[in-house]
Formats: sequence, C-alpha cells, structure tokens
Amino acid sequence: MTTLRFDAHVEQGPDRVWAVLTDVHTIPQWFPAVREAHSDGVHRHLRTPEGTLQALVVTKDDELRRFQYRFAEGLPEPIDFHLGTIDVLPDGDGSRVIYSQEILPESLAPLVERAVGAGIAGIARYFATHP
Repeated sequence: MTTLRFDAHVEQGPDRVWAVLTDVHTIPQWFPAVREAHSDGVHRHLRTPEGTLQALVVTKDDELRRFQYRFAEGLPEPIDFHLGTIDVLPDGDGSRVIYSQEILPESLAPLVERAVGAGIAGIARYFATHP
C-alpha cells in the first residue's frame, strides 16, 4: 500500500477553510482536475476531463475538521483499497491543511500523487486569491 501526504499553510482561519473544503460545489475552484462536482448525500460525483469519479463519503467530522472519502469507481484500474483524508488544523493565525491518501494497488499511486499534489497547490492558490 502506498501512503501519500501533502500539506499547505493558508492565511485563513480553520472554520473558513473547513467550510470551503467540505462544500462539494467549491471543489472545481481549488482542485484543478475537477470540472464539476455534486453530491447525492452519500457519494460525491466528480467530473474530470477523463471521466467521472464516484467517491463515498466516509467521515465528515465538523468538530475535528476531518473529511475522509473512498473512491468507489472511475479510476483507470480496479481499486483494492483507497482512503483520502483532509484535515484542517489551526496553524498560527491561519490553518494547516493536511491532505493524505492511502491507495492499493500501488500502480495507482503516481496518478493519485499528481492529482492530489495539484489539489493541495490549488488549495493554497484558492485561499491566497480569496481572502
């Protein structure tokens, strides 16, 4: 299993960062690969240039500011295991966003690493341009 972890500091407070990152409709504004996103209450449906991903929401803990999801379908090969986690923590006058991924098979790791690396950079850009 491959574990990946990315993080970024943003100047906004944790409550505001949490509100943006857990609003499914804002995902295309900070995650470059996602063109459109919506939720059916259980899954998030993310449209990318390559197709549609379906992610099962596992955890949305407003107190801990932790969001977790599992890809259910849409990746280019079958998934044995996946867990994506976004944590928003206080960090000085701003927030630290930690975005991690656990994925199996390991052959999917480079794809996920590129996408989530762009996602964490997108989070930093979003909050730098939306004070």
